[in-house]
Amino acid sequence: MYKLLKEIYRKLIPNKFHYIIEPYLRAIIYYLIYRGDTIQCNICLSKSKKFIPISFINSKDKICPKCGSLSRSRALSFYIFKYFQNINHNILEFSPHRSLHDLFKSKFPNYISSDYENQFYAQKKYDITNIDVSDNSFHLIICFHVLEHILDDGKAIKELNRILKKNGALIIQVPLKTGKTYEDFKITNKEDRLKAFGQEDHVRIYGEKSLEEKLKAFHFNVEIINISKGISEVEKKLYGISDKEIIFQCIK
Repeated sequence: MYKLLKEIYRKLIPNKFHYIIEPYLRAIIYYLIYRGDTIQCNICLSKSKKFIPISFINSKDKICPKCGSLSRSRALSFYIFKYFQNINHNILEFSPHRSLHDLFKSKFPNYISSDYENQFYAQKKYDITNIDVSDNSFHLIICFHVLEHILDDGKAIKELNRILKKNGALIIQVPLKTGKTYEDFKITNKEDRLKAFGQEDHVRIYGEKSLEEKLKAFHFNVEIINISKGISEVEKKLYGISDKEIIFQCIK
């Protein structure tokens, strides 16, 4: 039901108005249907009767009815505020969820967001394969669910390394499969990409070990972390965080 309503909304409302209208629509739905005290979003801090369940091709998730955050966004918020507390750090995030963008922007004065396709709320429009910033510019770069959309992901990873400061951290999350990364650039139409990679605009699906090796080839020290393990069972239930939120933490 949620996915159907979202599709109708995106067809009826021009893209340039999404960012203006969406918060008001979410607020109306939240106050009419979902407001309660059973669960809480750790990003927007709203309390609700429940999270909205949603299913994808290879996974399920829970959406905050007030701000629209997913499990991965709520887990990332936990992780950032636990391990990256220096508010003066220069931070770059690609294609951020709006609720995270607003939260990080309010907490970190030197936070910058970027989205090349104008699908997310962002300040910049960097091409991740040719980023228009100087070398060694950022202490922290967040790249959640971006690389699976990029044809030349090697070029993107090289650029991310270039603009990251020495000892800085790049945090990556992508959809994962067992075994090796699967990509086939002859697959170009939406239906075939959906079947092959799990989403119409994905160009590959990564294997965990394959991505680790690729990142190491660009001189990163890589640690694969399930950030959900650092969150208690009580908190995971309260905040709607799944048991498995895998990130690749890459130190330059």
